[in-house]
Amino acid sequence: MRGAGTVPSAEALLAGVDLPDGAPLAVAVSGGPDSMALLHLAAEHGRQTGREVTALTVDHGIRPEAAEEALQVAAWCAALGVPHYILASDAPAPAADIQAWARRLRYRLMGAWCRERGVAALLVAHSRDDQAETFLLRLGRGSGVDGLASMARDVTREGLRILRPLLATSREDLRVFLAERGQDFIQDPSNDDTHHARVRMRRLMPALAAEGMTAARLAETAGRLAIARDALDGWMRAHVKANVRFFGTGHAVMDRAAFCDVPEDIGLRALAALVRGVGGGVYRPRLAHTTSLLARLREAGFKGATLGGLRFQARGAEVLVCREGRALAGPAGTRDGRFDWDGRFSVSVDDAAAADSLHVAALGAANWRDIRHQPGIPQLPAMVGGSLPALYREGELVDIPGFFQPDEAGALSARALFVAPARAGLAAGPIATGQAKP
Repeated sequence: MRGAGTVPSAEALLAGVDLPDGAPLAVAVSGGPDSMALLHLAAEHGRQTGREVTALTVDHGIRPEAAEEALQVAAWCAALGVPHYILASDAPAPAADIQAWARRLRYRLMGAWCRERGVAALLVAHSRDDQAETFLLRLGRGSGVDGLASMARDVTREGLRILRPLLATSREDLRVFLAERGQDFIQDPSNDDTHHARVRMRRLMPALAAEGMTAARLAETAGRLAIARDALDGWMRAHVKANVRFFGTGHAVMDRAAFCDVPEDIGLRALAALVRGVGGGVYRPRLAHTTSLLARLREAGFKGATLGGLRFQARGAEVLVCREGRALAGPAGTRDGRFDWDGRFSVSVDDAAAADSLHVAALGAANWRDIRHQPGIPQLPAMVGGSLPALYREGELVDIPGFFQPDEAGALSARALFVAPARAGLAAGPIATGQAKP
């Protein structure tokens, strides 16, 4: 029997996680003890289930020895029969807050790799000790329920599903697990650098444990707060469902009175969710900005405001929620006839070969003025019409999927889906642009 008591078996590694049959997985492997333990478990899980598992290592370019360490990880992966890729970037590191920058870089590089290859989920090796440290760091920053709930076992960011199957496992047990297998690992010197707040918090843990605040107890508290967070989010989603209408043209209309009467926490959650569900944003806006908007919405003379790249515009008893023109993404190219644009729309062209010569970008105010009176074009506010996705070839407008195609463009079958509400958990599925008209 294994001595590492809190380490899950390969069979139980992803227990309770709903994944498509046969869908491939990726595992983030730095070479440290936690990620090496996860690599062993994921490799065994792959052998048992027949699921393809690939290891990813990011070379941040911060330490000269990192490239050699990545090659060592590649050798360990080869010994386990796990395909391995090294991802790197030439982006310069900032002078301050390097750990946060490196974390964002890792997820950006690994997320792009996974999405391009249809990977079902990325496994990362955060442990129970990491969870406890995160809880303490956020407690020190004055975080509320959501922040203190710390890291979720299953979360989706920018279309990438991230799984943390070791959140109930102690760091000590992971090292025992590796020792039992004779597996070496790499020690990152930054883990001992007290310039980093997490390292300083880690060094406080023995003293806190002596007072009963063990990593297990702190992680358990974070888990209870996660239950409370989920309950509040459920209430928020019900509120949005009842009081916000989403349209396939990429905007929403909300009942202003409902946002005046709802408890403040639910109102704040709903506004933050709309930044993702209408604007396609990945991260929540700052709480102070969201609080300011909710207070303004509740004022009798509210006319309009902005938040997270969205415009909130009063229209009688309702509020129009739409993308700010200055916040729109630039042109995007295709991958196999599909375009993901502005975090809001998925545009597809049936003829993938023809799509290679196209790009998607905002329709723009001038083009909207030119076509707004054409048959079949819905009556939309100008700021909504100008933010519709449009297809261009060499600068010429070719198609507004679902609505309009210039006579000279030639036959082109394309459609656009407003996917942001579904990605934010605010709608059951994507909304076709040409089908949901105000």
